[in-house]
Amino acid sequence: MTKISRRVIARTVAAKLLAEPDRQSHWLQVAAAYAIEHNMVENIDLLVNDIATEVFEQSGTLFVDVSSARPLNHDLRASLNDSLKEYTSAERVVLSEHVDPKLVGGLVARTHSAELDLSILTQLRRLATIK
Repeated sequence: MTKISRRVIARTVAAKLLAEPDRQSHWLQVAAAYAIEHNMVENIDLLVNDIATEVFEQSGTLFVDVSSARPLNHDLRASLNDSLKEYTSAERVVLSEHVDPKLVGGLVARTHSAELDLSILTQLRRLATIK
């Protein structure tokens, strides 16, 4: 059986996710099954990243994983959304929010291609390395 490249899989899955929003779970299961069947599990993070990249390129939708010390309030969420649209030229931003008290304060926002770390934890670690 011929193995299909990760990028081709990502392009196809992204197109299906966008064309059939009611069947997104199905297409993600198909992609996962293919990855398992073709021993790609160790590269699943790369495949997920490729799918997110393709969704962004095909639709302008940017998926952002946001970790913050406390839940985001409405104003911060709106400001983050507007800033991400401006800096990435995304038409739409979808935030996935998580609370991580270890960050102490601030937030970390991750996209398919970048990370913005504004956490107090990272700032404290940087200060600790200054001699």
